[in-house]
Amino acid sequence: MKKEVLLTDIDLSKTHYKPFMNMVIKNMNIFSMIPYYKVSITSLDGLKLYGRYYKNKDSKKTLVFFHGYHADPLNNVNTPGLKFLKDGYNLLLITERAHGNSEGKYITFGVKESEDAILWLDFLNKEYSPEDIVLWGVSMGCATIEMVSDKLPINVKALILDCGFTGAYEEVYYSIQRKLRIKPRLTMVFMSLYAKIHGFTLEKSKAKNALRNCHTPSFFIHGKNDVLVPLSMGNENYNACGAKKEQVTIDASHAVSIYVGYDEIMKKLDAFLSEYVK
Repeated sequence: MKKEVLLTDIDLSKTHYKPFMNMVIKNMNIFSMIPYYKVSITSLDGLKLYGRYYKNKDSKKTLVFFHGYHADPLNNVNTPGLKFLKDGYNLLLITERAHGNSEGKYITFGVKESEDAILWLDFLNKEYSPEDIVLWGVSMGCATIEMVSDKLPINVKALILDCGFTGAYEEVYYSIQRKLRIKPRLTMVFMSLYAKIHGFTLEKSKAKNALRNCHTPSFFIHGKNDVLVPLSMGNENYNACGAKKEQVTIDASHAVSIYVGYDEIMKKLDAFLSEYVK
């Protein structure tokens, strides 16, 4: 249900951001001073969804960012986001359904969010006409991109896929099993029924299956110590991906690989993107 955790509202010293809190706070403050356009779309089920568009002069390349579960876009992208701005990209930061000021009561683990992603890309192409688009997603935001990786517009030139799960069903199953330490097959029957009542399906391996038919160059990132979305899921997605691809694994926990291995990741990512983005 609707909830978000803003880094600006919590004590970072008590979270997994503690080792990087000074850098995170500094860059969050820098972002707060950068002007942006408040943009919005309407989802297929009638929800008003919002985002922030940072226009970078006359640039024709845009990074679109999809945040994780119960998060905010700047939680995940504050430091690399500033680098992309310096590198000449426009930024479109999505606030996903049931987060922040975007409408919606339920988070659907990428199922409905992936439908929203296609609408955001339609909006971006219609309003701003970018020549090159790069999509970056973290955790649920990553799975969101992966679920539609086989049906993207031709001007999406690269994907940055950070710690995504193979499908909504698998991630919910894994989470219940990890927390309750039981085999939650019966629980999943009720969870799946509950999802259907609210208009979506906890489809198995939706992200992994879409990646089989993905033709967009993809850069995978995952933490070796990730207990929320295990590295094994990241490896399954990487192995399934049918596009040109590269993978970086970092000795890090969930969704903080970009901070733990910032220099290594950005060096490899710069080289990767230089092949596909003008």
